[in-house]
Amino acid sequence: MVNLNDKEWQVLNFFRVQLSPCLTALSLLVFSSCTAIATGPAVNSGSDLDPEPPESFTRGLIPQRTPVPLYPLRARNVGIEGWVMLTFTVNEDGNVVGNTIETIDEEPEGYFELSAINAARRMTFENTQGEPIEDVRYVFRYELQEENSILVDPPSEEIEYRELISMRYITPNYPEVALELRIEGHVEVSFTVTTTGAVENIRIQESEPPGVFNEAAIAAASRLRYEPRIVFNAPVRVDDVRYRFVWELQD
Repeated sequence: MVNLNDKEWQVLNFFRVQLSPCLTALSLLVFSSCTAIATGPAVNSGSDLDPEPPESFTRGLIPQRTPVPLYPLRARNVGIEGWVMLTFTVNEDGNVVGNTIETIDEEPEGYFELSAINAARRMTFENTQGEPIEDVRYVFRYELQEENSILVDPPSEEIEYRELISMRYITPNYPEVALELRIEGHVEVSFTVTTTGAVENIRIQESEPPGVFNEAAIAAASRLRYEPRIVFNAPVRVDDVRYRFVWELQD
């Protein structure tokens, strides 16, 4: 044990009194830093980061066909879920007008927008109002059904390739003049089937007898509807589709 005289004890006590507040403050600072490193900043839960999707607003229209959107492989592989809200116009026939589709909101960004737009193009509604309805809002949700679904093949509802499927068969009107004169004949038309399955750009390719049934054929062709052709899980336009109408008198 070291023996100190009175003067040396006085010097030691002086430094202890002077340095004690500094040592206390230094200890508190070190303790606070260690606590901050150990706990780290608060992290929001997944539910805080992913807000609930809004509700669809169809303005009284009743969906008749709601295709299951393709789950993007990039999102599926990393287990990302989300939703997209679109707005669009529905025409008097209940089809979505393709060039009116716009994205209002999506969560998260950059994964599901294109898939949702492709699905919206194929939607049909029961439009009892008989006029175009604007600003229809629809939400497509993307949820992984199983824990390991990111490792399995896409569900069977997803169609990679499919040809046109006729949804509506039309019996054309028999022109009164042709009926009175007991004229029979046929007309072959060509047209484009859009991504919604509607028919446009109707043209007469063959008519026998010429000109007699053309007007009736064009009117009937405009009412045809199809399930669109699917290529790589998305609907595509099909040009130069041919259809033949025949007028025959009943015995």
